[in-house]
Amino acid sequence: MYNNINWGLNGHHHHHHKEHLDDAEIFKRRTLNAARRRKLIGKVLFAVLSVVAIVIVLFVAYLYL
Repeated sequence: MYNNINWGLNGHHHHHHKEHLDDAEIFKRRTLNAARRRKLIGKVLFAVLSVVAIVIVLFVAYLYL
């Protein structure tokens, strides 16, 4: 049962819509996933840096006021 790559360790069958992907399809999916990942990281980084900037501005304002 465990020799088939479509069976997980817990015995459940994994459904794959396209079992055999050619190199072009694999490259396309990796490229799309990388673009999504970069976009997500960019949004998270922007949010974190914005919060850090606000904290710094508030701290400086607190020191001088």
